[in-house]
Amino acid sequence: MYQKLWDVMRRVVVQKKFIHDQVSQGRIHVKDSQNSLSTTNLGTDKKDVNELNANESYDSLKEELADAVTPLWRIPYHEQLKIKNQRNFEIMVKLTKRLRPNSNSSNIICQLKETLPSPVTLHYRNKNEFHIRYDSDGRAVVGLCVGKASKNTLRCITAEKLLNTHPFHSNVAQHLQDYIQHQSKWKICEHFQRGGNWRGLTIRSNYKNEQMAIVTIHPQNLTGEEIHSEMERMKDYLLACPLSNQLVSIYYQACLHTRCTAEQSPFILLHGQSHIYERIGEYDFRISPESFFQVNTQGAQLLYETVARQLAPERLSTVVDLCCGTGTQGLMVARHCRGVIGIELSRSAVEDARFNAAHNQIHNAEFFAGRVEKLFRPLLEQLDAAPDIAVIVNPSRGGVDDRVIELLRSNQRVRHVVYISCQADGLAMNNFVSLCHRPTRKMNSEPFVLRKAIPVDMFPHTDHCELVLSFRR
Repeated sequence: MYQKLWDVMRRVVVQKKFIHDQVSQGRIHVKDSQNSLSTTNLGTDKKDVNELNANESYDSLKEELADAVTPLWRIPYHEQLKIKNQRNFEIMVKLTKRLRPNSNSSNIICQLKETLPSPVTLHYRNKNEFHIRYDSDGRAVVGLCVGKASKNTLRCITAEKLLNTHPFHSNVAQHLQDYIQHQSKWKICEHFQRGGNWRGLTIRSNYKNEQMAIVTIHPQNLTGEEIHSEMERMKDYLLACPLSNQLVSIYYQACLHTRCTAEQSPFILLHGQSHIYERIGEYDFRISPESFFQVNTQGAQLLYETVARQLAPERLSTVVDLCCGTGTQGLMVARHCRGVIGIELSRSAVEDARFNAAHNQIHNAEFFAGRVEKLFRPLLEQLDAAPDIAVIVNPSRGGVDDRVIELLRSNQRVRHVVYISCQADGLAMNNFVSLCHRPTRKMNSEPFVLRKAIPVDMFPHTDHCELVLSFRR
């Protein structure tokens, strides 16, 4: 299915070899705006050749990063959608074979729609998580990593050329990089046991282009006063840079682990607002440092509208939103049903969800913090009088625990489940199979039927998209 992609990549490799050969002979070929080649005879000046080689090396690194992060970036967007259509068809074929292992039919198990295109394809990410590591020359870089540490090829490359990354995000990353290289005495923390402090930078932004920066460090043996002093100097440096008026919030987190929750290590506000606000349609949502929010805001509106149409709750329906994040999806259907109940692991996200409900004047929604597999059963017991329960499931790539699927199957008032999957051919497929397979001794309840699958492209230039699956019984 990636044949066109590989063909383009091969042509690029051949083109690069041709350019290199011509450079070595003193004739330099440069790509113009139409991707054609123009030729300039610059003689054999070593300085010119060295500068070109340096620029080519720089461009080569950028292309290597782009190929790793946005592997479809060389392909026109309408062709990317065709690739994703084919990939989603193959996912449905795989699911069909698991549910109908003895069938000889070539039909897939449900209606599969064509991929809905993202409303925006460039610089669409409202969140970037940058690494702070060394490049191949040993310089501190705030960017993204390619290669493998096990093979000693891991290196960090700045991300300003990526098609999915907002220039404002790259701008803050560049200023922090300048500070680390020229102002800070701290070293980079590549391995916890080997010392160093600088670890990462997360940038979040909203429809107003307001930005929140979260710097992650390892405290090592530093005192609280030493950490705070360095963070204050960093803050002052960032605020003195151009476009700093858009940097409305600066946090830092001193994290001892690979990743820390706010409960394990609090986010310390250095400057400005404690939150930023994002807008989807007529709703405003509060964003905290660790809140889950879809990275493509305009794509998120398309996704949530698609889910709402598939869920189609009735006035007396109770909607249960599992893995609800900051409550976005549930709140957008709350005015069309009896009420919404959300469950989310992150306590700060639940606080945001409750705030978002009140802020948007929605009074029939409640949210609880905890593990879905532990809270879902007592929640269903409390809903014993609800005539109809519609469920939204929006988990991480690994899907939900088997106990959640068993509860969905066993409760006859749950007649409709809409499942949002960002990796439908991974572990989440086990959830789909368990929802639909025939009754067994272990799970003898009525199965669901997968009626429709709708891909929504939330990640242009990558090979990922969200898949909305509508299960009914």
